[in-house]
Amino acid sequence: MDQQVSLGVLVISVFTSFLGSLVFAWYLRGREKRIKSAIAELEFEEKFIDKIGKGNIELIRSGFRVFSLSLFIVLLSGSLVLATNLIPFPAPLEKFVYMFAVGAWGAASAGCFSYFKSLSRLKNVKTAKEELAGKRQKLEARL
Repeated sequence: MDQQVSLGVLVISVFTSFLGSLVFAWYLRGREKRIKSAIAELEFEEKFIDKIGKGNIELIRSGFRVFSLSLFIVLLSGSLVLATNLIPFPAPLEKFVYMFAVGAWGAASAGCFSYFKSLSRLKNVKTAKEELAGKRQKLEARL
């Protein structure tokens, strides 16, 4: 009887340790992907600040792109909400349109705020680049 219990415990412990190893490997792979994506975002931010810092024309162009995209998203979602008020939609579809509008307005706001943060870093381009380089080095050290 003791051997059967011991054998059962042994099988369960081997199985759970194998499962734990798989979960740990999955966690490490996900962590590495998150760090790499954060490094890519920092590199993009560095390039963006460098590009904007070089001239006003690029600043105006990129600002106009962000503004026009945000305006498009807001107007599109607003027109969909108006359409649901004018044309009777089924209740689930109407709720979906409202949820889309809220999400679209949030995305437009986030895009504008992100651009604002990038512009506010331009007060001192050199320190902004140094901060981003420091953050990138810390993330690369974590790999």
